[in-house]
Amino acid sequence: MAMSTGAKVAIGCGIAVLAAGGVMVVGIGAGAYWLKGKVEKSGADFTALTSEIEKHRRQANANRFTTPADGVIEEARLVKFLEVRKQVYEVYDRHKPEFEAVDAKTKDKQHPGFGDIVDMGLTMGRLVADIQLVQYKALEQVGMSDAEYRYVQTAVYKTAWAAPIQDETGKQPGELLQEGLKQQKDALRQAMEKARAAGVKVEEPSEADQQKAAEAIDEAASKTRALDVPKANLALFKKYEADIKKYAMHGLAMVGL
Repeated sequence: MAMSTGAKVAIGCGIAVLAAGGVMVVGIGAGAYWLKGKVEKSGADFTALTSEIEKHRRQANANRFTTPADGVIEEARLVKFLEVRKQVYEVYDRHKPEFEAVDAKTKDKQHPGFGDIVDMGLTMGRLVADIQLVQYKALEQVGMSDAEYRYVQTAVYKTAWAAPIQDETGKQPGELLQEGLKQQKDALRQAMEKARAAGVKVEEPSEADQQKAAEAIDEAASKTRALDVPKANLALFKKYEADIKKYAMHGLAMVGL
C-alpha cells in the first residue's frame, strides 16, 4: 500500500526532531553508520537553532494575554498579528521551492527509500525551524504572546468562514442552525398533530422524556451560538481582508505555524 504524504512527512519530521537532540542510530551495519553521519551533520545546527527559537519564544510569552470576554479583536492587535504573518510569509515564500520539492518527491515516489525519507525529514525540519525562528522573533518584536497569536489566528479563520454566510443570508452560522433546530421541532409537532387528526394513537412523551429533549435542544443551541462571530470582528476583518488572505498560508497551520 502506498504511503500517504502525511505519513511520509510525519516520519521524516520525527527523524528531524530526534536529530535535534543528538545522534540517532538505527539498523545494523553500514545503514546505521550512514544515518549516524547524516544526523551528526545536521544535529549541531538544529541544536543551536532550537535554542535560539526557545529563547525568543520565552521572551514573546513574557507578554500577558487575557482572552476578551466578548471575543472582539482590537484593531491594533490585528495589525500586530498581520505584521507577524507578513514576516512569516516572507520566509515561507523564500523557501516555497524547497517545500514544493519535498512535496513533489512524495508524489513521484510511491515507496520512497529510507534515505529519501531521512532527507525529506531533515529538510522539512529545517524549514519549519527557520519559520518558527522568524515567527517568535516577530512576536517578541510586536509584543504578542503565543496564546494571543493563536487566539487571533483562530478568530481570523472562524470569521473567514462566517463572513460569506453573513453576506449571503444576513445571519450568523449559529442563527441559521438554531432556526434549523426550531424548524425540526415544529415539523415533529405538526406531524404528531396530523397523526392524531387521522385517528392514529400517539402517546404523549413522559415528563422525563420532555425534560431530556428540552435539555438536548438547549445544549445544541449553546453549541450553535459558539459558531457566531462578533459583528465588530466581521467589519474589522473585512477592512483587512486582502492582507488576511495574502498571509493565510493555511498549510502552515498543520505544522503549528
